[in-house]
Amino acid sequence: MKRATKFGNSPGTSSPGGFGSPGNFGSPGGFGAFSSSTTLSYITPPPDLSSIPQEIVVPFKNLLKKDSITKAKALDELLSYVKGHDGELEEPILDAWAQLYARISIDNSRTVRESSHTLLVMLLKSARKRMEKRIPSMVGPWLAGTFDKDRVVSRAATSGLTFLDTKEKEAKFWARCQAQILKFATEAVLETPDTLSDERSSTKEDSLAKYYRVIGGSLSLVLNLIARVDMSVIEDGLARYLEVEAIWGMASAGDGFVRKTLFQLLQAVLDKRPDLLKPRLSQIGKILVADSLKSAQTGSAADLVKALTKLTQSFPQVWGTKTHPLQRLRPFVEKGSQGSSPTYWQDLDLLFEALSATTVSTEIATSFLKSLRIGISNRLEPRANAHQAWGTYMSSFGRLLKATALDASFVEDNFYPLAHQYLHPSQDQQVWASPAPITLSPKFWRILASHPTPEIRASVEKEWQKLRDAFLLRMTNSLPEVSQDYQKSQQLVAGEGQRWFGLAGAILRELDQDTTKSAEDLALQSTITESSVAVLRGALDLLVRRNYKPFGAASVIQAAFEKCPKLCSEDRFVAALFPIQDPDKLKLIVASPSLPNLIQSLDSLSGTRQEIFSRVWTALVDTALLSTPEIAVTAANALIRLPSAAPLAQAHEGLREFLASNWLQCAGKDDSSSSWELCESTLSFSAVTDGSLTTIIADIVQKLDVSEDSGSALRALKLITDEKPALVSQHRTAHVDLVTKLLALTELQDKEISGEAAALQTHLDQKVTGQSPLVKIIQNNLEDAGPTSLGLDVLIQRAITTFKSGSVPIEELFPSSNTWLNELTPFLQTAPNPSLSLTSSMGGAYFLAKGSEAKRRNTRRDAKGRSIPARMAIYTSALLTSGLSISSLPEAFHLELTFLLSLTGELAADQLTTMEKGGLWEAVEDGEDATTEMQDLVTLGQKIINDIAAEATNWRDSSFSGNTVAERLTNFALQHTQDLSTASLYSAKVLSSLLQALVETHGAPTRLDEWLGKLGIMKLAPRGAIFSTIAFLVGLGETLSSSETVKTLCNRLASEMIGAMPGVERTLHSIVLLNICLSVYEAGEAPVDARKQTLALKQMTSWMDTPDEMSSSLASEACKGVLRVLPTVKGVYGPYWEQAINYCILLWTDRAAKEPSRTRLPYVYASLKLIAALMGATDDDDASDDLAEAVAQSSQDISKGLIELLKVHSEVSQSSQIVESLLCRMLERVPLSHIGDLSDLYGLVAADSREVQTAAFGLLHRALPAAQEKLSVDLLLEKKNASLPDELLSLLLDAPTLEMYPEEVLVQFPPPVRSYLLAWHLIFDTYSKAPFKLQNDYSESLKKQNFVEPLLNFMFDVLGHSAGHPLNPDKEGFTRDFIRSYDMKIANSESDERNMHWLLIHLLFLTLKHIPGLFRMWFLDCRSKQTKVALEPWLVRYFSPLIISDVLDEVVKWAEKQEVTDDDEKELVVKVSRAAHEVTAGYEVDEEVAAIVIRIPSAFPLATCEVASAKRVAVSEEKWKNWLMSTQGVIRFGNGGVIDGLTAFRRNIVGSLKGQTECAICYSIVSSDKMLPDKECGTCHHFYHRICLYKWFQNSGRNSCPLCRNPIEYLGMDSKRNWKT
Repeated sequence: MKRATKFGNSPGTSSPGGFGSPGNFGSPGGFGAFSSSTTLSYITPPPDLSSIPQEIVVPFKNLLKKDSITKAKALDELLSYVKGHDGELEEPILDAWAQLYARISIDNSRTVRESSHTLLVMLLKSARKRMEKRIPSMVGPWLAGTFDKDRVVSRAATSGLTFLDTKEKEAKFWARCQAQILKFATEAVLETPDTLSDERSSTKEDSLAKYYRVIGGSLSLVLNLIARVDMSVIEDGLARYLEVEAIWGMASAGDGFVRKTLFQLLQAVLDKRPDLLKPRLSQIGKILVADSLKSAQTGSAADLVKALTKLTQSFPQVWGTKTHPLQRLRPFVEKGSQGSSPTYWQDLDLLFEALSATTVSTEIATSFLKSLRIGISNRLEPRANAHQAWGTYMSSFGRLLKATALDASFVEDNFYPLAHQYLHPSQDQQVWASPAPITLSPKFWRILASHPTPEIRASVEKEWQKLRDAFLLRMTNSLPEVSQDYQKSQQLVAGEGQRWFGLAGAILRELDQDTTKSAEDLALQSTITESSVAVLRGALDLLVRRNYKPFGAASVIQAAFEKCPKLCSEDRFVAALFPIQDPDKLKLIVASPSLPNLIQSLDSLSGTRQEIFSRVWTALVDTALLSTPEIAVTAANALIRLPSAAPLAQAHEGLREFLASNWLQCAGKDDSSSSWELCESTLSFSAVTDGSLTTIIADIVQKLDVSEDSGSALRALKLITDEKPALVSQHRTAHVDLVTKLLALTELQDKEISGEAAALQTHLDQKVTGQSPLVKIIQNNLEDAGPTSLGLDVLIQRAITTFKSGSVPIEELFPSSNTWLNELTPFLQTAPNPSLSLTSSMGGAYFLAKGSEAKRRNTRRDAKGRSIPARMAIYTSALLTSGLSISSLPEAFHLELTFLLSLTGELAADQLTTMEKGGLWEAVEDGEDATTEMQDLVTLGQKIINDIAAEATNWRDSSFSGNTVAERLTNFALQHTQDLSTASLYSAKVLSSLLQALVETHGAPTRLDEWLGKLGIMKLAPRGAIFSTIAFLVGLGETLSSSETVKTLCNRLASEMIGAMPGVERTLHSIVLLNICLSVYEAGEAPVDARKQTLALKQMTSWMDTPDEMSSSLASEACKGVLRVLPTVKGVYGPYWEQAINYCILLWTDRAAKEPSRTRLPYVYASLKLIAALMGATDDDDASDDLAEAVAQSSQDISKGLIELLKVHSEVSQSSQIVESLLCRMLERVPLSHIGDLSDLYGLVAADSREVQTAAFGLLHRALPAAQEKLSVDLLLEKKNASLPDELLSLLLDAPTLEMYPEEVLVQFPPPVRSYLLAWHLIFDTYSKAPFKLQNDYSESLKKQNFVEPLLNFMFDVLGHSAGHPLNPDKEGFTRDFIRSYDMKIANSESDERNMHWLLIHLLFLTLKHIPGLFRMWFLDCRSKQTKVALEPWLVRYFSPLIISDVLDEVVKWAEKQEVTDDDEKELVVKVSRAAHEVTAGYEVDEEVAAIVIRIPSAFPLATCEVASAKRVAVSEEKWKNWLMSTQGVIRFGNGGVIDGLTAFRRNIVGSLKGQTECAICYSIVSSDKMLPDKECGTCHHFYHRICLYKWFQNSGRNSCPLCRNPIEYLGMDSKRNWKT
């Protein structure tokens, strides 16, 4: 017979379980035959690692280290190795792991334990059968790991047991492993903390933790073994295990898990084989009954109680006889449940029952119950356990009461205090605080009443009398209404009354239910009844005596009515309580705080004594309505809240009127909480009929205002709709008005009110049934407009919601096309703004449209200034973008809506261009909302046109029969372009947009000429349909360039121009049509003969000789006409060019300033374009000499005309921006020689137009430096002080501040701010070419008028320094080039905010460069510490290097261009060190150089330069120091310039040397001691050095002049001595 494989499948069998399939456990070779020992101790010898692979020797060795992190890393390395060598692991590896596993699996590190189990499972899967033979040595720690308290570790160990998928397999596995498990468990409990951990490297806490982990695993193994294996199999091993003394010591262990597991093990043994405990019963008894009860049992108390119960039931002798068991239990029960669940107290009760056979004395019973109360009231005892805990207490009390001969004192000490504390809680008796169900239990009162001891029975009656007297005394002594603690006092009485009758009622009900009451029960019933009636009468007497104010007494009566109704059944008592015959007392009742309690008492009569109830209730209502409003509201609220009072309330006329009035007062902003409570009660208790409530709803809706004061009305309506939603729809008018007003309220700025209105509207939609009024509301608000009209957002949202619901046909949601057209007609009767010819592709067509003479009626507008057509268009566009398809509408309605929407969009686009008031929107510049709405409307209108064009797929090959939407819309628009009205013009714009979209999408139609001929629109007559022609020319555009029909039209128009005259209307029509027709062709490609174009040029320029006869429109078209033919006729000779140029200049200088912007802008723009084209044509080879000569001769006049045109103010619009932008570009080319007086240009820098600002700044920016050079010469000749122009300084007077502009406005770089900053740029332009004297004069002027401070304050507010968050130039992309220069063109292409920031940082650079002294003074005076802290490092990083570099460059240039005014004067020798930031300046004196060093600090100009001496020559030390100080002072206190300091130094040294001659002795100017000749001969007047003269005296032996030989008498010995010294 072949031997079966170990721990695996037998040959010939197949098991899906893989390794360890339990089917072969019984085979002779199974691992049950093996034995091994655990290796938990740290002193266990390490395994032999000599045979394992070298790459994992180190990880295995690291497993023996003490550090847990090292072990964890080693395990990770082993896991990686095993994964990479699946099925290829060597035997030595498996042996080594088998020896190390047990010790590793109990490590204190959770990660190490988890990884150890994970590695074991991986080895089992990888090595399979080879690992099976090693399982016996590891099964103990493996299974112990499954009971680890850490779930992660337990889960890792359990993951290897997946093959035990049934209870049978699991039981068989444990049975086969039982020997190894028991052996491991036994050896584990024999370990100690010292054997498991090295005390040298482990703390006591860690050692104990590992020890308890091992013990817990051992106990868990045995416990589960008992549960899974038959006891007969493990009996011997289990007996040996239980004999280990260390196990029982764990009953007082410091680990709760260990204690709990031990007690569970004890219970398991007692259940299955209690006889195994007999050998150690005395020891077990001592440990459990004595020691464990005294030690802490947190988390294990419940298991200990269960174990003691079972032990007592099996071996009651364990408690001994010396000390009563209850005495032993006292210290244990005083600790409470110690964190156990509420079942602890139930288990404790079972233990007490098991001990009940023993007799007990009164003292022991009393002390035990006291300990039990201490445990129950322990502050750590959960409140959730109170019910079970006091249940155990009462059971124990009852058990002791029956089992022991006790006296009354026992009851008084252990039971009556419960009743005292329940009825009248006291902080001093909190130990007696118990849940009501326990105290209310009548069972114990009946036990006491029927107790065999007479003394105890008698104590019951005495106790109730005592309780009654005490309660009555407290009730009588309750505080009056004037007392501060009145409410608290009465509430205490009320609470005690509730508890009194709750207790009395419970006992009386139980006695009533018992039909076999004993004499003792009857006596108890009589005692409680008498005491309760006495309390009831005492409460009534107190109420009457104190005018019904003690509501605590009323609450006592209410409790009696509710819980002991039989005690209150007498008519006499009810009559005394509610004296309806005494109006005065009724008034007291109604006005008293006792009314709610008394009414609740009255309600108990409604079922059995309805007549009395009705009389009393009606009397109270009548009395309440006659009282003050406050009393009436409070009383009515209390009276209608009775459930049985609804019929009476509905029938009471006075009450109904009072309640309706209260509703209206609340809706009218009544903040009284009592009034609102009455409203809520009216609904909740049906105090009024539905008819009355409907009337109330209508009245509230009528008073509802669309304002911030509507909160109360909304609240009232919300209350009604919550309770009675159906009533709203029953009143149709009120329903419509309510929904309309709610929708209006949702638009309010008050978020609270708008939110409440929206919530109420949603609530109505959900609750109210019937037809919705929304469609009617939407149409009403679209067809009319006013300040109170509903906002479009609300209408749109509701329309979309209605559409999605599918309850309304889609066409009913769109506006009426008839109403739309009627409301749009007044806007189509007004002549359009001529300036629109600049921006529209329709060009001069705007000149032809004729408005109506009729005065437009007042336009109805909503709160945002939108007219009815604008509202309809916005509404319709919003519906279309939200998913509603216009194509699903009826064909005619679809066409009309599309046309109207496009027409309105064209009007909106033109108003947006002109920025005029009184259009579809009242004003455009009022805010961004109108602009955005217009832009969105224009975009959507174009999108609809594009969609229609896209759907016309057969347009190119169409027969134009009108089958598609595009064709029908074309024909529809053509029908509306048959005259010269404004409506025809805008219809033509719609038509041109449609044609343009069709061409862009599909190309030109193949039968274009046939179609044009069929339409007949390309003919000169009739002139009424000229807009149709223009629409086709503009719409089809360059695709018409190949059309013969258009060529014919173009030639006829050119021929017609030859004889046209300016005063004829047809002339304007023809030239407009000609210009548009020529725009179809490329420049110079028009299909008109050059001769004919020349004749047209001649005719048009001839008109310019009579400018008074030309209208503004004709002037514009004439200039455009000349421009159109210029590419073809520029080689023509004649006076035409001079005429055209002179006419354009005339328009600029004479006519432009006299006409309004709307008529001026078209011809100004056309003339500017013409002049620019003429000037550009002179560069062409084929241009005539006459053209070039005319341009050259008029060059200066053109420049002056352009400057004059710049001074003409225009209203802000897109057209004016276009004109001014073109003018700005042309002014850039004006030569400096043509710019005359600058004084008129300064004011233009402050213009509202950015383009005008730019142009004026550009001119001044170029002209000022040149003007400064001339000015400096004049001022120097006249020897006057210079000053900045007053016109320029006036621009600095209104300095902006951060407070003047909100952030959202400031980021748009407002024109006033831009003007102010550009003015500063111009000021620094004057510095750029001004000499240093003029610069100093300018700086003095700025300082005197304090202009710099506002600039710098605003600058650093905007740049963020004042807030501590300065702008980051690196992050914003402001490089050094940006800081050094400001390019207006590039800046204008940037965002406004970036433009402003760029200009500010450049101005800061110029400030530091030109007026560093003024900047330093501002910095020193700056009061904002935060600004200074943020500014200094910022300047040093980004600006100081640039300023220092520029200063050094200026010094070099100045040194090269030094001017010497005297032949004897010399230049300074200047050397610059850029690396050291130093300037060395020297002056040569007699082959010596007097030199100083100026050091520029890195924080310049915040920090001032330092002047130091390099070499002193020719002056004394004192004078030299004075020169250094004066040079330093000039730099520091002047304008801060290094050049100023150098100039001062040269001036000092030149002045000192001026007139100096050589010494006649040494023939040098400077002596050896670096002094000048300062001793004069009185006779010959020659000068000598002191030292030279002294040497002469010594050598010659006489005191005479070396030249004239005359004595020099004033030199004495003192002088000699001084010289020698």
